[in-house]
Amino acid sequence: MSDFFTLTDACNIKTGKLDANAYVEGGEFPFFTCAENPIAIDTYEYDDDVILVAGNNAQGNFHLNRFHGKFNAYQRTYILTKKNGYDLDYIFYALKLELKRLKEHSQGSQTKFLTMPILTNLTFVKRKLHEQQQIATILSLLDKKIELNNRINQKLETMAKTLYDYWFVQFDFPDTNGKPYKRSGGKMVYSEELKREIPDGWEVKELSDIESNIVTGKTPSTKQKEYYDGNIPFISIGDIRGNMHVASTEATLTELGAESQVKKYIPKGSICVTCIASPGLVGFATEDSQTNQQINSIVCDKFENRYYLYFALKDYFKFSSAKTGNTFANMNKQDFSEITLVDPPNEILKQFSKILKPSIEKILNNSLENQKLTQLRDWLLPMLMNGQVKVGDAPQEAEELMVAEPSVRYGKN
Repeated sequence: MSDFFTLTDACNIKTGKLDANAYVEGGEFPFFTCAENPIAIDTYEYDDDVILVAGNNAQGNFHLNRFHGKFNAYQRTYILTKKNGYDLDYIFYALKLELKRLKEHSQGSQTKFLTMPILTNLTFVKRKLHEQQQIATILSLLDKKIELNNRINQKLETMAKTLYDYWFVQFDFPDTNGKPYKRSGGKMVYSEELKREIPDGWEVKELSDIESNIVTGKTPSTKQKEYYDGNIPFISIGDIRGNMHVASTEATLTELGAESQVKKYIPKGSICVTCIASPGLVGFATEDSQTNQQINSIVCDKFENRYYLYFALKDYFKFSSAKTGNTFANMNKQDFSEITLVDPPNEILKQFSKILKPSIEKILNNSLENQKLTQLRDWLLPMLMNGQVKVGDAPQEAEELMVAEPSVRYGKN
């Protein structure tokens, strides 16, 4: 018996059918395209336990998805179902280990493509079914816990945003009698700057008048290799996307690199806002860090401004784009500093921060835990697959994750 198997030994492989224009968005069924995450549509073609492999990508990032249930798939998406003697979760993780090789062997210049021969030429270490299942169980427990933490964080942030809207958009914060201000007849006045009514006595200020310490990031010379791969987080757009807290960064600086631009340090808790290329992404730094030049960071002097400004700035970019029908292409430091916002009374902000603090800190703790779990998973993946670590030797942290929900079947790279 061979010590290796190919993808066609282990799986039936077919491609999706649905054209990108043959659906209505907003339904209950995931539609897997070549993007990282599926969209929800009104129809499904398949109902199965599968691995989905994106067939093309501009950067050669061929996303994998693990799914069980009703779904649809784009024509350039490969759909893998298992054959007897093979575990689909094991194959999923074996493929994750090969993503770099897939990128290297992809075809095309402007857009990278995966062809069927590229997939079928992949080989994997062959193991008995129960060994495959043991390896997959350890790795999937880590992914399930990460996914569970992400779902909790999404719900907590949604709840926090609901409170923000209630207090600072609808202006139904508690009045002196504990009743909703506006609905209870609280006096409103028209703001010429904002072109809307705000509570009487509230001010409208530019961002720099609310918090004056704004730092625009900078990238140390990339020609100096000794500036990079250290212990100091170097935050870029991708690190903020989808994260309230920037728990990890793709790039890091050495002390030498950071000291080359010492004035660009931002302390833990600073609000990082993307202002170039993808403006309007907002996240908190979780360590003393530096950022690239696409990011302006607010170093808050008043703690009670932090949570308010997080949501206020997200809304500013969201609604400014919706109002004009355009997205910002560029916002320099002066433009950013001149963003005009409502400045609520300090006492209201303190109440808001006190209510939100436990939820925001729970999101932070989950994000930091996910960072550790991701590092553990990424270390274990090649070790388990290559036989350098056996299941019984896996770190205790992985075994303890049996508390994760067993029904979670969705994973992505």
